[in-house]
Amino acid sequence: MSHDYAAGGSPPPRRPDRDDDPRATSEVLRNLTANGQALVTKEIELAKLEITEIVVARVTAVGMFVGAGVFGLFILGFVGVTGAKALELVLPEWAAWLIVTGVYVLLAAILGMIGVRKLKKPSNTPERTKTSVEETVAWAKQKVPS
Repeated sequence: MSHDYAAGGSPPPRRPDRDDDPRATSEVLRNLTANGQALVTKEIELAKLEITEIVVARVTAVGMFVGAGVFGLFILGFVGVTGAKALELVLPEWAAWLIVTGVYVLLAAILGMIGVRKLKKPSNTPERTKTSVEETVAWAKQKVPS
């Protein structure tokens, strides 16, 4: 009896029958459930790790901004002193310092007014979320017959 198999000469692999698997259906389901739970747990761990990395990067950036702000305050002070000293060359000392102080008061007033205007402008309603919820409710009403 001669067999004509592929070039390797070995018979094709036998397809396992369902009866060949010694595991019970309940054991397969338990393994499937356990593997699914492990997968979800690992996905949650990955998400936590990614969020932690993002938060650390943002906190570092905020720290850099705080440092820049502190140095900016020092620079503002030095600019004021330099401006007053320069004005002292042409004005009495008290007038030079008064002008620098007036400039700072004017800047503070302008920034304060801009801040108040910005606080009054936005509404307290999260508009994008409200729109999204309304769209979802409308979609659900379309899908569910009354």
